[in-house]
Amino acid sequence: MTTQKNAYVDVNPVIVTSDGKIVLAKRIKGIVEGGKWHLPGGRVQVKETLEGALKRLAFAKTNLKVELFYHSLKESLVGIYDDPDRDPREHVISIAFLCRIVDGETKAGTKVDEAKSFAKRDIKSLEVAFDHWKVIEDASSMLSK
Repeated sequence: MTTQKNAYVDVNPVIVTSDGKIVLAKRIKGIVEGGKWHLPGGRVQVKETLEGALKRLAFAKTNLKVELFYHSLKESLVGIYDDPDRDPREHVISIAFLCRIVDGETKAGTKVDEAKSFAKRDIKSLEVAFDHWKVIEDASSMLSK
């Protein structure tokens, strides 16, 4: 078994619909946190920008084309989540950004059984993967300001 030498970087788009709901994707069974709902993000690839990764992953998992909610990464930043135990597989640092939909209809994509938008009150009854509930709380606080 090899030891992880460096933390990995994920981006998580907090996709907000025009009526204020948040888009989540249900992970397929058989993978870590399978059957749970999560923000449709993942790894940033080598030579890929954070914004490029947000757009690629959102489309791959939800069929939605997105853009940053505000004009810049800094303004759209929800938070950086670096607890070494936040992902049971390995040390993954997640950077979450508010995003808005520019095109597409929500449907399940890569490693996803379902993709839907939920009001925050409805998310409370879902099984949410990783630390994504904390990210959703932080995003909701940001949107209510």
